[in-house]
Amino acid sequence: MMAKAAELKEKIAKKALGNLDWPALKHHLDEIVLDEDKFGALLGHIRRTNSLIMAYPNDKREKQREEFLDSLQGYAHAKLGQSALQLAQETNVLNKIERGYRSILEWLEQCDISKFPADVRVAASIGRAARQCELVTRSFHDALKARKEIGLPGFLLSGENHVPFSPDGAITAIVECLSMTLVMEAYKNKWFDAERDVVLPTLPTVGDQERYKAGSTELLAQCWRRWRRMEQRRRFRGGELKEMSRPDLPDGIPSTIEHLIIYDPPKTEIFDYVANERLNDRLGQTLMEMLVETNLREKASGIEEKVGLPPVGIISAEEGHSGVSLSEIVNYSIVDDWERPGGLRLLEWIRAYCVLQQLARNRASRDNSSGNLVFVVAREELISVLKRCGLSQQSASRFVKAAALKESSADLFDSPLINMQDGLLVFGPALIAANPARVVLSIISQLGEPLARKGKAFEADILSFLKEEGFQAQTFKVKRDGEEYEYDVVLCWGDYIFIFECKNHSLSNHHPIQAYYFELEMRSSAKQVMRLADALRRYPDILSQKMRVDVTTKTVVPCVLNALPFSLPSPIDGVYFTDASVLKRFFQERYFHINRPYRIDENVQLLHRTALHSLWMGDQPTPEDYLKQLREPFQVNLMLAHTDLGSVPFPISSTELVVAGEFTRTEMSIDSYAGLVGASSASIREGQLAVAKEVKKLRAKAKQMRKRKPGRKV
Repeated sequence: MMAKAAELKEKIAKKALGNLDWPALKHHLDEIVLDEDKFGALLGHIRRTNSLIMAYPNDKREKQREEFLDSLQGYAHAKLGQSALQLAQETNVLNKIERGYRSILEWLEQCDISKFPADVRVAASIGRAARQCELVTRSFHDALKARKEIGLPGFLLSGENHVPFSPDGAITAIVECLSMTLVMEAYKNKWFDAERDVVLPTLPTVGDQERYKAGSTELLAQCWRRWRRMEQRRRFRGGELKEMSRPDLPDGIPSTIEHLIIYDPPKTEIFDYVANERLNDRLGQTLMEMLVETNLREKASGIEEKVGLPPVGIISAEEGHSGVSLSEIVNYSIVDDWERPGGLRLLEWIRAYCVLQQLARNRASRDNSSGNLVFVVAREELISVLKRCGLSQQSASRFVKAAALKESSADLFDSPLINMQDGLLVFGPALIAANPARVVLSIISQLGEPLARKGKAFEADILSFLKEEGFQAQTFKVKRDGEEYEYDVVLCWGDYIFIFECKNHSLSNHHPIQAYYFELEMRSSAKQVMRLADALRRYPDILSQKMRVDVTTKTVVPCVLNALPFSLPSPIDGVYFTDASVLKRFFQERYFHINRPYRIDENVQLLHRTALHSLWMGDQPTPEDYLKQLREPFQVNLMLAHTDLGSVPFPISSTELVVAGEFTRTEMSIDSYAGLVGASSASIREGQLAVAKEVKKLRAKAKQMRKRKPGRKV
């Protein structure tokens, strides 16, 4: 009997590719006997190896790469013949990507801002970004004041030529572009320390002229950001990359453009986009509800005096919200959690980011100038503030190190501290705009630190929830014919058996590489739950013993159940992909509502809810109702109805233009929501008007009470 051929080992292949170590890769390929399938897997690793693309010139490593790929090409041709040409196709794509980066760098060198000294360029870029953030924030608040009715999630501003844009998205773009500019300057000027942290020199004072000319840096950083996002999507998610040149360019292309690059993303990418937007909305909704239903702002103590970690105290409403939100996401109370991912407790991560956020907000309240939100603080002074706010010396020092901008940092949201020769530069606009819960999830993911408890905690939470709702649900582990089968949660309901494979993976935060690995996890989970479903059918005694249920009379429904809001409309190969928000919302509430908060008095708030859509056909939920939600999850359909695929062309040189498809949100309004569910928007507004009149009366009454009894809470 012939031995089974060995498979390509990902760890060995990745290490060899990262080190450009041909002897190590050749040794492994000799061991496994290279064939078409293994070569295809190797090509995938080559496509997704970031270090094979050198955005910045590196003559030594470029020569090593050329020799490595030439050796692999010759080896593959000797083993596989013409199939080896696929390697040339992959390297061609990598070379095109690299040329795009080099074109942007060359273009930047031609701009007026490049004639200034490096420290002036950096100071101008930082100052310009701060002003841009201030402008977007002011426009957002002005637009909110001008609105006649409270909108739903996804509020948009009107930009140039009345093109709508997301204020959160605009600030994110500004902050990410500045992050890239600083890292680019660090590369050019060798501003990295031994641990690859960015270290800026003392920055000079700059004026409007320098900030104006920094606009070209901002523009090209935006192009760099979009090119990087496009090429990562192409390498990790797929999609189609097309190129066109004159005279075959379509109508409407500027006459200066000689070359056009078009990227069409895979249609399935929309579901990753929807999941991340649902999470953002969920965090915003939780904050609104907490502000309405609790006195969070009154409980916040600020950072001027000594304050312990929760539950002893909170320094801001955002900290209270982030603690609750993160506890909901990981499915256990972070107050009681003593794990230290990245060296800090989750409570400490949130507290530290909220301290920085409060430092920036304190400065903003003293002076509305954008320049005041970018400031330098001594390292020891910041550590002292963190210690006053409940962190130990060790935890404070670890945080300051972890939150510093590095070569590998995602952006200034995660890494808002920039090392300087005379202290730490704090970019306040990123802190003020940040959601601390999302930032903590992101930085822990960047550090590669898994939260060991969250998987089992999620399973226990779902099992407890279903039992509290009165359902027959269990978790168990069995062995049959030498194989083990572990069932996270099995729900027997009516004529159906729902198998839930519970997963608590982080979402991508719109990052293509993280989205790729999340998709791999989902594929693996689908295989696991199908194996479990098949075992129940092959061994009917499992359920008869564990739950006294006859599986032969039931329909088995395999589901991958995510802790975070990732669901798919319709099953894939018989497996449903759903999430805890869809499941819990289905059982807890029959209706979806439009919520509108009102402030009656400083200490009294009211939340008006208008029911719009029923998840159940009758007064009680049925398995058939739930199956419909698995096939057509309302939360996903609502977001899909407010998501478009568009594109904003961007140049990578004076003669090259890129058009990359991007998913964007459209604004949710009473009209769009009502249209989706077949309700009357006029009736909704009529009801809200009636409530608004009553609110006006209540406010007047509260005002009278304050006059009669000053100092007394209403």
